[in-house]
Amino acid sequence: MAVFVLTVVGLMLAASAVNAEQVNNYRMCPNTDCLVYDLFIDPCPQAVYNQACQWTENSNTSIAFKYNPDFGSNIPVTQLYAETFLMDLPFLDIDTNACLYTNCPVMKNTEQNWLFNLFVPKNYGKTYYVVRFAVWDKVNFTTCCFTFDIKIV
Repeated sequence: MAVFVLTVVGLMLAASAVNAEQVNNYRMCPNTDCLVYDLFIDPCPQAVYNQACQWTENSNTSIAFKYNPDFGSNIPVTQLYAETFLMDLPFLDIDTNACLYTNCPVMKNTEQNWLFNLFVPKNYGKTYYVVRFAVWDKVNFTTCCFTFDIKIV
């Protein structure tokens, strides 16, 4: 069963990356416990110029990447946040069960794939955002985290 799930996630990652652009101007959070690489975002034609991805209101987007965590987790939790001056605002309608987006359990020091498919609603507002992705272990709170830039148009 695990091999089947790995194959399906790998195929989904490959399929989503066909029209996606590789984003190189992401930043790892301080004190993060992982490596993230091969980040692809669809749509993001601006990535070729190292500019913020432009997402259109009322449209779908996908975020796919590989990661290698320095921790394992049987109960991983995730969230996407918009960083603001006062506080981080979680994206709406994101299921925090990380097992929906990656293989579980999360294995320490093992390359894994991640795939988010999300809808960008009109109520987010047309503006520039620093988006913070985080996945953490629900028991010991060890975290994998990085940020990237978007502009909703």
